[in-house]
Amino acid sequence: MSPPVSSSTSKVILVVEDEIELSRLFIEVLSGAGYTVIPAYSVTDALFALADQPFDAAILDVELRDGAVFPVADRLARLGTPYLFASAVYLQAIPSAHKGIPFVSKPFEIDQLLSHVDRAIRTGKAA
Repeated sequence: MSPPVSSSTSKVILVVEDEIELSRLFIEVLSGAGYTVIPAYSVTDALFALADQPFDAAILDVELRDGAVFPVADRLARLGTPYLFASAVYLQAIPSAHKGIPFVSKPFEIDQLLSHVDRAIRTGKAA
């Protein structure tokens, strides 16, 4: 696994994932690449986190215990925060408002995930 190309020091990533073991993997991988990671385990947790602090990027699972993540994606889009989906659902489940957003299918390659996060940080855009 190779680290991101850009310096990720002090960049804060919101990870919205309700599977605890997978969330821990995200935290470990992203922290190892130099990012600060804030986990959220539900739509509600994520919306509270977004109200509490700014983020440089976000990784979103689509189906969470308290519903689909799209209210979080809508909020990130309004804030101008880049995000990507990392999910086992089909890409076709993504609403048209979020069709241009990168989608990493589970299971995924760690390097692929880090590449998408790095691109979002460098460009300020998810796509």
